[in-house]
Amino acid sequence: MARITVVNDNPEFLDLVREILEDDRHDTTTLDGDRQDVLHAIRASDPELLMIDLRMKAGVLHGWDVAQAVRRDASLAGVPILVCSGDVQALREIEDELSQMHQVRSVVKPFGIDELTDAIDGLLAEHATG
Repeated sequence: MARITVVNDNPEFLDLVREILEDDRHDTTTLDGDRQDVLHAIRASDPELLMIDLRMKAGVLHGWDVAQAVRRDASLAGVPILVCSGDVQALREIEDELSQMHQVRSVVKPFGIDELTDAIDGLLAEHATG
């Protein structure tokens, strides 16, 4: 069982993903990505994997900006990151950056339960092998 933190601005999405991940036996923390202290809240959740929406409502706190801040934070730098988005164009725009980041994957919304759990299992396995 892994500790997974999910950051998104949609409460229904957070509830659904929590249910899926807890059914898959993961300890899950969900966070509103629009909160001003989201990086502090991520750090406090002590995640073994971070799942974050690429774009959120607040223009200043986009998920990609938060993911990059996580990578720069010494206590979170090694945490695998799963970026999710329904914005396929935005994912394409950061594709080169994503491919250069260690232990980062993306999934396109809407995704199936198996696609989500496979991506998470893959990232956790990659992290375990270093």
